[in-house]
Amino acid sequence: MDSRVNDILPVKKQRESNMELLRIVAMLLVMVVHANFRALPVPTAHEIIAEPTSKFLMFFTEAVSVIAVNVFVLMSGWFGIRPKAKRLGELLFQVLFFGLFGIVVCWVFAPDRLLTTPQYGSAISRLFMCGETDYWFVKTYIALYLISPVLNAFIEKASQRQFATVLIAFFVFQCAYDWLSNATKWMASGYSLTSFAWLYMLARYMRLYPVKLWQKGKWFDACVYACYVAILTIAMFFIKKNGLRGGILYFYSCPLVILGAIHFMLFFTKLPPFSNKIVNWVAISSFAIYLTHSSNFIGGFYDKWILGWFMTMSRGEFIGCTSLLITAVFVGSILVDKVRIALWQGLILCCDKIKNKNKNK
Repeated sequence: MDSRVNDILPVKKQRESNMELLRIVAMLLVMVVHANFRALPVPTAHEIIAEPTSKFLMFFTEAVSVIAVNVFVLMSGWFGIRPKAKRLGELLFQVLFFGLFGIVVCWVFAPDRLLTTPQYGSAISRLFMCGETDYWFVKTYIALYLISPVLNAFIEKASQRQFATVLIAFFVFQCAYDWLSNATKWMASGYSLTSFAWLYMLARYMRLYPVKLWQKGKWFDACVYACYVAILTIAMFFIKKNGLRGGILYFYSCPLVILGAIHFMLFFTKLPPFSNKIVNWVAISSFAIYLTHSSNFIGGFYDKWILGWFMTMSRGEFIGCTSLLITAVFVGSILVDKVRIALWQGLILCCDKIKNKNKNK
């Protein structure tokens, strides 16, 4: 067996707080990107000419934060997914828990959102993510989790040259038929299992075969990320100012966005290793933040409030209120998830007791 197997399927070890910090920061960026061009309309040429500074800051915010989803997938590849039924069960339990939490909140504050309507669909359908856009990331990540043994088997057996060839060939295909031409709808601009699988394998390759380009110091990675942000911000500002479309620069499959995500992650991998209980305590519940503010039941409030503030407040008031909302959702989601963790641990304990009792019969 190849000596790389220890890296391919690493044993469980203490959480690295520098990478857990990355998980927290990436989730904050997810909230920011959703508070920007998910909740708010992309500025038009007329708006950019009328308010160039504030609109430039919106493009800057998008460039800073649009890397977040790619970072999460790259992190999975960096460490490698070791699929286990218990871990998958916990993930599904977490999704179901926050789905039920959303139903309870709606039942108390907005019961009309639970009705079966063309606008919302049925509550049961949304609870089990049956709509096309219901928790798209959750469904795509679960699919990645399920096929990870196949990806791991290829990674284990392939030579470095074979591995690199597959990565380069798929990158060229994705650029040609997804990013540039959108000729493969099933690749969905990077919002797809195929793109997630490629990012996963790319990060595994980077971990297994550290070449000079990604062995440079962390400040090199910071500079690359800063250059990416500057290029994307300026490019989109002038593209939109001239009334052009340019949306492909925000695709998750855009090479520039992928480059930014890679070096953003690499910066954190090169931070001095440390262990911090508070960072780890928060990070273990970070996914709950996505499940709350993108909930099929209550996520719409997040976007609605932000849009309403944007339309009625001064820019200073808007930034303040949005920052408070992001903080409240962040803290609240973490605390609610601690209840979920306690319930899951209790459920596992009960199952273990029943299992042991049956064994002793």
